[in-house]
Amino acid sequence: MYALNRAQLIGHLTQAPEIRQTPNGQMVGDLNIVTKQTFINATGQPQTAISYTNVVVWRGLAEICDKYLKKGSQLFISGRIQTDDWEDQEGQKRYKTRVVADEMILLDSRVPHPPLTEGSNIGGGLNQAEIIGNVTRDPEFRQTPNGESVCSFGVATNFSWKDRAGQNQEKTEFHNVVAWGNNAKSLSENIKKGRKIYISGRLQTRSWETPDGKKRWTTEIITDKALALGVVDSEIGAPSATVATNTSEPVSKVTISEPIIKGQETPAPATVVPENPTSVPEIKYEPEIKPEDLPF
Repeated sequence: MYALNRAQLIGHLTQAPEIRQTPNGQMVGDLNIVTKQTFINATGQPQTAISYTNVVVWRGLAEICDKYLKKGSQLFISGRIQTDDWEDQEGQKRYKTRVVADEMILLDSRVPHPPLTEGSNIGGGLNQAEIIGNVTRDPEFRQTPNGESVCSFGVATNFSWKDRAGQNQEKTEFHNVVAWGNNAKSLSENIKKGRKIYISGRLQTRSWETPDGKKRWTTEIITDKALALGVVDSEIGAPSATVATNTSEPVSKVTISEPIIKGQETPAPATVVPENPTSVPEIKYEPEIKPEDLPF
């Protein structure tokens, strides 16, 4: 594989799972998970953020959710970030980002435990996203009215699988990435469209109103670590022109998602980087997303 797309969450359900069946009889469920975690902001100060993430579970995982989970249940989710697009009744393009789960661990204890001491650093949740892909547009650097540096750019990752008919399929996912402080300045100076990059951060959803008063949402990766890839190590030197390859068959791991993912060898990425189709207005950053602003 030549791309990474992974998200991990530990949080609580804001409502009971919504479980249904597809026309072909597959079980599928929608979850909304709230995570609360503390991070260091651009000014170097600790800040607590509450984030809401939509998660979709398929087949066996959906059945488990239907049987065991309820509003307030705590769970661990691992999966990939997926953005779906469609046209609404007025012909406008709409987007929704969610995590497609391939692993889930139920965390509710059968034995009640006393609450943690106030200010404990072992409380809270987990909201972590990692991607490796190609930058789809040059970073847009600017400063907020209070003088904080911020930049935003797009990253494309490729996802490959075999469908139920055994045919190879591939889809490109587009991720909106936001960086703050020193990270924003460094990225804007060194990263250009087409560069391969590693991004680590957290998922965050924000909302805005269109000129005609309609509510829109977008999900972004707020990065706390970025690595430019393909950089020559001065101590090692450039790679040799002849590269030894391992011809053994790769070990594949089947995960629960829709469609079923199977590990496979993939061709080298195309030299042309696709544009991110998502049109997102200029960032007016809100450190916390209010529950009433979210689409559920």
